[in-house]
Amino acid sequence: MKCVAMLIAIAVVVASTAPGELLAQGTPASPTTPATGIKPDRTIADPATRKATREKRAALQKKRADCRNQARQQKVALTKRRAFIRDCMSRS
Repeated sequence: MKCVAMLIAIAVVVASTAPGELLAQGTPASPTTPATGIKPDRTIADPATRKATREKRAALQKKRADCRNQARQQKVALTKRRAFIRDCMSRS
């Protein structure tokens, strides 16, 4: 029991003498880095491009949903359904 208490005491003394920077987690924030977490090398697209991308994604989702419904109606096996949907997407 005395050995455990002695080890704990030694660990506390060593930890208290270590500089705070070594014990801190993460990297220190410099005044030049943004505080928001957004990477400065990424840019945000203009609203027209975002709208076009949103419409394109919505059209693909609708097309995929139609192909899934076709696969269900034709009772395509679950193991072959993914290939069927891929072919359907490329056809239409």
